[in-house]
Amino acid sequence: MIHGYLVNPDLTSRRIGFELDHAGQFLGGVDEDRVSVAFQEDGTTYAGLYSARAQAEGAEPNPVASLGRNTAATGDPAFFTDPTTAISGPVIFVGAAGQDITEEEIERIDDGIRAVRAYREDQPREYGYWRAAVLNLAAGRR
Repeated sequence: MIHGYLVNPDLTSRRIGFELDHAGQFLGGVDEDRVSVAFQEDGTTYAGLYSARAQAEGAEPNPVASLGRNTAATGDPAFFTDPTTAISGPVIFVGAAGQDITEEEIERIDDGIRAVRAYREDQPREYGYWRAAVLNLAAGRR
């Protein structure tokens, strides 16, 4: 059993125990995908497991996972500028090689959740544009 950290698009989160083969029960589908994510610029990465079909099925964008994906890929946490790289639906964060997530890593993800909450409150218009763009891009692909 692997211990991960489930983060939903609405920013609710919880620790979960699961078998990798059964991650889909938490993600809303059996077609899991994996992406490298980071929440600090120190080079530490984790894995984010998500449903590859969630976006095409109209799932809400996951701003925390999108922040982590962009930070890992570019070193720049300004994820709201690129809706094309957004991740949608729930995401399970685990260690980079698929191992248990640590308390320190959960604290970093929680920092990402707080950053997203603050951005949504401080910049509701920009956040709304980003969210709408993600949903519109997905609708155009259906």
